[in-house]
Amino acid sequence: MAAPAAAGSAPAKAAGNCPSFRADHNDHIGKVSFPRGPYKMVVSEISCKSSTTYMQTFLERPSGNLPKPWKLALLSGGRRRFTKVGTKIDIQATPIPERTLSAGNLACLGYFHVLHNDHIGAMKFPAGRYSFIMLSHNEMTCATASHDFAYFLSSDWAGNLPSPWRMNAKTRTFYQGPGSTNGFRVVPYPAGR
Repeated sequence: MAAPAAAGSAPAKAAGNCPSFRADHNDHIGKVSFPRGPYKMVVSEISCKSSTTYMQTFLERPSGNLPKPWKLALLSGGRRRFTKVGTKIDIQATPIPERTLSAGNLACLGYFHVLHNDHIGAMKFPAGRYSFIMLSHNEMTCATASHDFAYFLSSDWAGNLPSPWRMNAKTRTFYQGPGSTNGFRVVPYPAGR
């Protein structure tokens, strides 16, 4: 069983990043392992929403007998690449390291660099460095937060995030639905200063 960290609904495009995908437990497809955790998703000629559906279907086939004409290959850097033979459609899933929070608090180590003045709906992000503060010690990692934040910025969402994501522009917080503690807040780097 696997689930996306966020589900996109963008139309198919030549190539691009999608919200991260999370495998709920250690799995495999044929001889290719899929360790539990988040995966960076890059797709070509397919929508993010469709790629999530395919990933869930593929992980239900541990024997490796993917629906024809899909093929799976393990590439350098740990990338798992699914290609639809005879087309330009492919899905690449790369494990995101599970290093998470600095000891004793919810602030992520390191920073995220916004290269130019940007915004997500009413939430403005002037060019500069930002840190993430997780809403709780949950399964979401700092690496996943960084990947999803980059996706939100690059997709120019006008504030309409892919379900189940919500945001609070005043506090610069992204969270997965009402009452959820699965999410993160974006603050100027270094965090807390």
